[in-house]
Amino acid sequence: MLLTDIGVEHTLASPKGGLRVALLLHPFTNTQRDSLGKFEIVRGIRELGVKEVKRSTFVSFQQLAELYAKGVLDEFGFSVRMCPADGKYPTANPVKKILPTSIRPGSPFDLAVQGVDVSKPASRELRTALLRTNVKL
Repeated sequence: MLLTDIGVEHTLASPKGGLRVALLLHPFTNTQRDSLGKFEIVRGIRELGVKEVKRSTFVSFQQLAELYAKGVLDEFGFSVRMCPADGKYPTANPVKKILPTSIRPGSPFDLAVQGVDVSKPASRELRTALLRTNVKL
């Protein structure tokens, strides 16, 4: 399932300097067992002076809205794995940051973000998912 409430422009350039194609990317839910129906969020972290590594975890629609509402995605440098509407991308699907301008006003995702009570602590399930990316809420 694509979350078309969020759309981020992306330019796909040929490695040989050929034609450049502009795409509109959307977050998508995973189809694997444990992460079925969840969105992948990715964060680059530096471990013990070694080069930067990417850590990812999977969150539900409501958890993604909560992370966005609380500013966690921006504060910790998270990006969201995205794909074009036709689902075809020549390499691994890219990750993109979600800016406020990327969210369609009045959409179900926008309403979910507005409905989050930011004064309440994150659920245990969400805190556990974020531990994989070295983030403690």
